[in-house]
Amino acid sequence: MGRSVRDDPKKAVYVAGREWGEPVKGLALSVLLKSRLHDDELPTICVAIHNRSAETQHLTTRGWLSYFHIAVTGPDGVAVGMTPYGRELMKPERMPLASEVALTPGEAVEADIPIGSIFDMRRGQFRVAASCDVPGGGTIRSNEIQVKA
Repeated sequence: MGRSVRDDPKKAVYVAGREWGEPVKGLALSVLLKSRLHDDELPTICVAIHNRSAETQHLTTRGWLSYFHIAVTGPDGVAVGMTPYGRELMKPERMPLASEVALTPGEAVEADIPIGSIFDMRRGQFRVAASCDVPGGGTIRSNEIQVKA
C-alpha cells in the first residue's frame, strides 16, 4: 500500500480567545476540547503550539501524536492508562519518519488528538493537559481542561 501526499493549504489557527500555558523560549501550548457532533462520540482535543518569539522556530517531530505528550488524570486523581488501541498507536515502529516544522513569528499549528480512543476514559470528569520539549532544552506545558466522558 502506498502513501498519499497532498499539498493542502495550511489551516488557519485562531490564537485569540484560547487559553495558553506559560511560554518557554517563545513557544506556548494550548489545549481545547473539540465540539462533539453526537452524545456518544468519544472526546477529541485540539492541541496548538504558537510561536510568540521574533524568530522562526524549528521543531523536529515524528508526528504530532508523538511530539505532544498528553496527560489525562481520572476522577480519582490517578493518571489514566492507555487503551489497547492507544498502546498499539504509540509503538515506536508506527511513528512516521522525523520531519522539520518551521514556525514563523506569530504562526501556530494545531493537531486533533482523539483522547477518548487513546486513553481509557469510560465515565467521569477528567483533567487533560499537554506538554512538549522545546528545541534547546526545556518543556512547555499547556493550560489544563476538564473533559466529561
